[in-house]
Amino acid sequence: MRKSQKFIALGAVATLGLFATACGSDSDDAATEETTETVVEEAVTEDTAVDTTDAPATDAPQTIVDIAAGNPDFSTLVALVTAAGLGETLAGEGPFTVLAPTNAGFEALAEKMGVTIEELSATLTGDVELLKTVLTSHVIAGKVMAADTAALNGMDADLVSGEKAKVVSADGVVSFTIGTSTATVVTPDVEAANGVIHIVDMPLLPLSMQK
Repeated sequence: MRKSQKFIALGAVATLGLFATACGSDSDDAATEETTETVVEEAVTEDTAVDTTDAPATDAPQTIVDIAAGNPDFSTLVALVTAAGLGETLAGEGPFTVLAPTNAGFEALAEKMGVTIEELSATLTGDVELLKTVLTSHVIAGKVMAADTAALNGMDADLVSGEKAKVVSADGVVSFTIGTSTATVVTPDVEAANGVIHIVDMPLLPLSMQK
């Protein structure tokens, strides 16, 4: 409370005290004491109240896994990460750069392979080691922003799986290629607490899955 408000409250207390003395009544004195206590309590309560209007948010920054899990477009990717037991790893300190295919990207890959999305998912989840290789072929150790890829144009990026992906960055378009499998970035630089996500149009296949 500001000082002027305190003075008003104390002034009210003094006035009530003088009024009680003039009347000389015990009952009035009791009533005055009760009123005085109420005014003082209200003044103290108002003075010590904490204004939380501008208090900073306490929510922790979202990890790569948090962001993916909170977006329904990544439900296939999240299900595969869970099946591979990589959720805790990708929620770790990092930093990581993740090339994240959407559900539409997995469906496009299934169509390209001549199978259904259910058949593709069954193939991947049926072999956990293969699934881990596929998923970690979408992860680069370290944080690589889209602007950084210009310096990597034509070079190979080392993926966590041990595969290498050729980086092409030209005319504002960035893509990563393993053998004949290419993923083009459609939404770059989705920043997370432990790295960055680049949303891609198609999953990358490790060389062992390419004909």
